Amino acid sequence: MESIPNKEYSYAGTKSPLFTVFSSEPLLSTKDKLLTLETLQKSLDLKEMMENFASLVASFIRPFNIRFQSAFGFFSLSKSQQSNFTRNFNLDSAGLSPRLGTMTYQSATPFTTTEDKLLSELHQLLQPSLKHALKFSELNSMVYKDYLTNIGNRAYYDETIFHAIEQSNRTNLGLSLMVLDINKFKPINDTYGHSKGDQVLNAFAQVLTKSIRTSDFVFRLGGDEFVIILQPSTPCSIAKVQQRIKQEIEKNSLLKELNFSASFGFSHWEIGTSAAQLFDQADQHLYQNKALARAHR
Repeated sequence: MESIPNKEYSYAGTKSPLFTVFSSEPLLSTKDKLLTLETLQKSLDLKEMMENFASLVASFIRPFNIRFQSAFGFFSLSKSQQSNFTRNFNLDSAGLSPRLGTMTYQSATPFTTTEDKLLSELHQLLQPSLKHALKFSELNSMVYKDYLTNIGNRAYYDETIFHAIEQSNRTNLGLSLMVLDINKFKPINDTYGHSKGDQVLNAFAQVLTKSIRTSDFVFRLGGDEFVIILQPSTPCSIAKVQQRIKQEIEKNSLLKELNFSASFGFSHWEIGTSAAQLFDQADQHLYQNKALARAHR
């Protein structure tokens, strides 16, 4: 037996005495554990698994605002606007593997010692499935990353723009596409070598990543062609991103040294516009801008 000081313990509507006495026996029954394992093993998709886990927490304990963060995945679910109390759990995998991540619960009322113990038991059941889901996320991220710049690749762009258009159809939040390419990139390769060219591509990818919001996405489609998806987007969103990109280029010593510049084209999604049409509109705008720039030299 273990005695735990707990002056404000309340569970299932019953207040505890000054000390709550806990047995070393688990609180979850064998049936509960089997149900939990069956539910968590339904999918390797991290989001779906964590949604299932949040439902289990709500049924066994009560609903919480839940956030999970790791190197290969992030999940957040809000059940209440009030979050006066926070409880963090570090989820460790067995053996010498690194920590799986951090689980954070938020609540309008204090966490009880019984709830802490139940959460710990649920985490023990979650960890094996979570480890596989995170490995699956890691492998997926490798498939969707550009090998050189570590940003999204063409496959990831194709999938993301499809979902972005679907979301705009439902929410009408606004969607814009920017297409960018590097001016006089071939002379950089010819003059300084392909190694320097790779450095320029990496530097420009970093510039773009620093210039967008967390809701936006940046991709390298190949060569020196890049794309940014802005969502949500307003008519002034493009101008703001362009200004940030120019500022970040000025801050980058490598790009400034090479007198680097890039050309932009953009399009705004409208109902009925396909992904291919949206890209073609932005691409045509890009070449119009490049032609105007050449005419003014």
